[in-house]
Order: sequence, then structure tokens, then C-alpha cells
Amino acid sequence: MTMASDLPVRIAFVDDDENLLSSHRRNFNRLVPQWEGLYFNDPQTALTEIGNDPGVVACVLDIHMPVMTGLELAAKLRHQRKDLIIVMLTGYADLQSALTAVNEFGVFRFYPKPTALKTMLDGIEAEIARKRGEARDTIPAAFLDLFHLGLIATDNRLVISHMNAQAAEILRRCPSLQISPENTLLIDSDPGKIDTFLHPPAGRVPQMQRGFSLHHEQGNLSVFLRRVHNGSNIADSFVFILVEPERLGPPTIDDLIDVFGLTRSEAKLTQKLAEGMSLDQAAERIGISLSSARTYLKTVFSKTGVNRQPQLMKTVLSTIPSLRR
Repeated sequence: MTMASDLPVRIAFVDDDENLLSSHRRNFNRLVPQWEGLYFNDPQTALTEIGNDPGVVACVLDIHMPVMTGLELAAKLRHQRKDLIIVMLTGYADLQSALTAVNEFGVFRFYPKPTALKTMLDGIEAEIARKRGEARDTIPAAFLDLFHLGLIATDNRLVISHMNAQAAEILRRCPSLQISPENTLLIDSDPGKIDTFLHPPAGRVPQMQRGFSLHHEQGNLSVFLRRVHNGSNIADSFVFILVEPERLGPPTIDDLIDVFGLTRSEAKLTQKLAEGMSLDQAAERIGISLSSARTYLKTVFSKTGVNRQPQLMKTVLSTIPSLRR
């Protein structure tokens, strides 16, 4: 592994797993003898050291740590260091955390445990090269292949940079989504005003997410579209998350809270409605009166931007179901 620049490269590893840190220490110098590794088992110490050391080019964080999680540490580091390359590790395929890390905290890559150290270092090297204008990188395949959902990464022209196996299988069943000979994602209709989402009018703040449904002979396909910022000088990328509601259960309560800003009581009611219950059945199941359920439902309509129950179910099933099961 060689670098095009002689500037020093220092990489920090933050993990409460001492065995993993010891493994990194043993292999780091062998893989990148021209780089320097720093190792922290305490997130608070890492925050102080990395935040005050501009020589640290990148850091690798474990997402599941006591006292301060990797997401919390990433947010604080990003506040201190806009230029820092942040890589996240997790032992759990938590898509919502991955999207939060990528979109809100500028996390570069999201790898599962275990991932070979060389794989992470290769990715960091590619990002350093991109920042120095020597190469361009896209949404990493390792991130997209973590999950049992159909995932397609594109640029703002819908040219596909990556598609996982689950998405390929869904496209085989759903003629509403196809791939052109030029490797562009083709959508049979535009129920979500995708072009406006991809290319917002001048002066309008770009939306971060959009959900819509496509119908075909074998069922329905829910599509959840997320924007990924790549920096001020590079066009945004996009991730299409494909879900077949008939094959998965309704969204979890936590998902409904996160995506729509519902209270827990509102989310419980919405989840039961998404399971096919009537309003009175849902009210009885969660232990509230029918009048209270009607009141909750009006608030849910307001928060989700709909005014009828069928519209609510379409909107709910266009989000990501069953992430935390």
C-alpha cells in the first residue's frame, strides 16, 4: 500500500475490546509501515486526543461502547474536526444507525465485525486519495451488502454504482423497476416526484428522504430513497431501499418514532393499523378507548402528511419495516 503524498498519516482506533485493539497493533505496522496507529479503549480519552490532534487523518470507531457510543463519539468528533475520516464498526446489522452515521455525522464507511484490517485501511487510503483529488469513491459495497433488504446505490442521474443480491432478485420480480443498457435505474412511473427529489429547484433545501410504493402483478414494492451528501464539490449519491411488505412485517414501534416523530402511544396504534387491524381493534389491543384512538390518529395524520387511513398505510409501508427485529 503506497500513498501519493509524503504527508504523515495517523489512524486512531477506538474500541472497548482490548483483544481487537491488540490485533490491530500487531498487524498495523506490517500492513502500512509508513503510517502511525493510535489506540484507545476509552471514548472520552479518544475524543480529547483526536479532537486536539490535526495529525490524526482517520479514526475507526466501534458503534457499541459503554459510556459513549460510537455514534455519540462520531457526532462530537465531527463537530470538532470537519476533515476527519470516520469509519464505524458494529457487531449488529443496524441499518438505521448506519444511515444516521452516514447522513448526519459524515461517517465514511460502516463495516460489520469482524472486517479485515486491510479492508478498512484500503478504504481509508482510497478516501485520502479522493480528498487529495487523486481519485473518486462511491458508497461502499461493504455498507450496502450488510442488510437483508434490497439496496441500490446511484448518482443523481440514477446511474447505478452498486446493487446487492437482494435488490437484483426484487428487480427480477418487479417490472416497475428495470436497468437500462447504460446501467441506469428505470422507474416505470414517478409516484414520488423523484426527479424533483434528485434535482431540487435552486434555493430549495434538498430533502434527505422520500418513500413511495410501486405496484406489480406479484404484489407491492415499497421504496425508501435516501440522499447521501458527498461534500460541497461532489454531487450527492442516493440509496434506494427496496422492501416487499408482503414478505416482511410492519415497521417496529421504534422505526415509526424515528422516521415520523410519533410518540410511543401513536406509534403503537399505527403499528396495529399497519398489521391490518381496524381502528377499534387496534384501540382494544393497545388498551385505549376508541375516542383516544381517534385523537391519536388525527395527530398521526398531521405528522405523516396524510388525511385518510389508506394513505397512512401506504406511507407507513413505504418506510423500512422490521429493522430492529
